[in-house]
Amino acid sequence: MKYLTTQEILHIHDDIIKETGGHGGILSYGNLDFIVNQMKIPKTIERSAIVLFYGILTSHPFVDGNKRTGLESMKTFLYLNGKRFVAEDNDIWSKVHDTSEGKLKFEEIINWIKKSVK
Repeated sequence: MKYLTTQEILHIHDDIIKETGGHGGILSYGNLDFIVNQMKIPKTIERSAIVLFYGILTSHPFVDGNKRTGLESMKTFLYLNGKRFVAEDNDIWSKVHDTSEGKLKFEEIINWIKKSVK
């Protein structure tokens, strides 16, 4: 499996802020490094993707753009591993917001991602 580095995720975040607005900057390199290392533990692409997505959305390593960065980082990770994330925009943003607000259980998110990875 190919994994994103902390530096690559920082670049994704910077690009998102430049393209869509918001405040740049990182609140916790430690949180981001932890997420990058944790995503290497699961044995499946889907579970690694969820660790990356869920980790960024819930630990808020960035000043702004955590939801956008978490989603884009997950999509990039999947792409690097020959997979695509396919879901309706309304469903994506509903799940992103619910995840960041703690309304979805971890297993619910895993099931959604498994259904959306092609």
